[in-house]
Amino acid sequence: MSEQDYLQRIIPTPATPRAPLAPGLWPGATASSAKEVARLLRENHVKFHCFFNDEGFHNHLAHHLLAAYALGCSESLLKPAYDLHAEYQRPKKESSELITDQNWTKYLGRHGYYPGYLEFFESQILQNGMADCLEKYVFSTEANQPGVEMFGRFFSGLVHPMIHFGHGAEFELPGLAAEGLAMTALTKNMCGGLFKPSFFTQETPADPQLHALSVAARILKDPELGYGKGADPNSNARFQDAIKRSGERLSTYFRQWSPEGSFEAKHEELVWLVSALYGFSGWRKDEEFKANFFTLHLVTSSLFISSIHTLLPPKSQALLLRGFLATALTYWVGHGRRDFTIQDFFAEDVHALVTPPHTDPKPAEDALDATHLHQNPWFAILQSALNHPDEHLLKIQRSFAHYAALYGTREKGCLAQTELLEAADIDGTLFLRLASLTGKAKAWVREGEPSHDAQWNRRY
Repeated sequence: MSEQDYLQRIIPTPATPRAPLAPGLWPGATASSAKEVARLLRENHVKFHCFFNDEGFHNHLAHHLLAAYALGCSESLLKPAYDLHAEYQRPKKESSELITDQNWTKYLGRHGYYPGYLEFFESQILQNGMADCLEKYVFSTEANQPGVEMFGRFFSGLVHPMIHFGHGAEFELPGLAAEGLAMTALTKNMCGGLFKPSFFTQETPADPQLHALSVAARILKDPELGYGKGADPNSNARFQDAIKRSGERLSTYFRQWSPEGSFEAKHEELVWLVSALYGFSGWRKDEEFKANFFTLHLVTSSLFISSIHTLLPPKSQALLLRGFLATALTYWVGHGRRDFTIQDFFAEDVHALVTPPHTDPKPAEDALDATHLHQNPWFAILQSALNHPDEHLLKIQRSFAHYAALYGTREKGCLAQTELLEAADIDGTLFLRLASLTGKAKAWVREGEPSHDAQWNRRY
């Protein structure tokens, strides 16, 4: 098999996502844009490392390309997006050691072995399939022996290993799934105190009726998990500090939540949870919205839960959901456990939401609703995000758009049964409200606002 044939096998043109709750392709994707995105993904696969520096900052090139493609961007946008990231990537050099099934645990966390791990996981996926490899190398007992701890690595690094593997699962790209597993193997396990052996056995019976937002509500009421107590606010590793200071206390809350029951219901719970952690934590009446860089990754990673869940057997499906909930709530506590003012948040007029600046056309006399010429605000929000140089904005807007499609018709009171104070005021406009606030915080670049002064919030 030629190198080109091999690359086309491991990175074909992206498939239409098929998992039950995964986002579909927006109108605009074409055969030519599919071929171009596959070509650029192959180039990234061959040329670049999964980290672009020694600190382990992640290569986001594939994420940007696939999010733009999925939202129906023009073919002409893909190469500029590629070039934007390619200029600062590290080259993928030859590995000094062949990685095999006998020694794959020997070089974990050592960045120089990325090519070896990539080649190893590619061969394993081609032989055994994406699902079997995910189970064997991330969720199995063998993969979580002391010092190996692949499950913890999967949720570490600001959830990037999960995100990267998730792209491979969503678009059925074996090469990206292999990149995600290699990234997992090389990521330091930051979740060590979170996923102890007892986590995998769930010794304490959980409450199948307890909503994920109710777990957050109970954490909000715990004075020992508040600002300055749950984690050191001056730490540069607040997630790890939350585990070190409060891991045992947090685990008592995590164990109360059950992943059992309808996956559709549990998925929705987690979507409301991460949207609340990101959105309500960043919002205060009459203040600028704080679009937080850390909690935004909870939203963007949640987009891949369904695609990954579909690959797993029941026991590991439960671990995935429990691991995600624990990671999300620990990040929230690590970053100050900001309280929520939900009633005030929803008191704002949804029809007065900020959208990208625009000039209205002059409608014909027989236009149906001349007072509202921009009937669907999502079109303007996503069109603006597609041209923004920060791929994180594009990814979170894609997430919110999908969640608005799934849950946008939920009425006030849909979450009244939860223990979260003022939850009865939450409705399906949450996702549009957060997309509007986030777009404004990051600047409407397509419409002429410069992005250099619009940075993500990194410390509340």
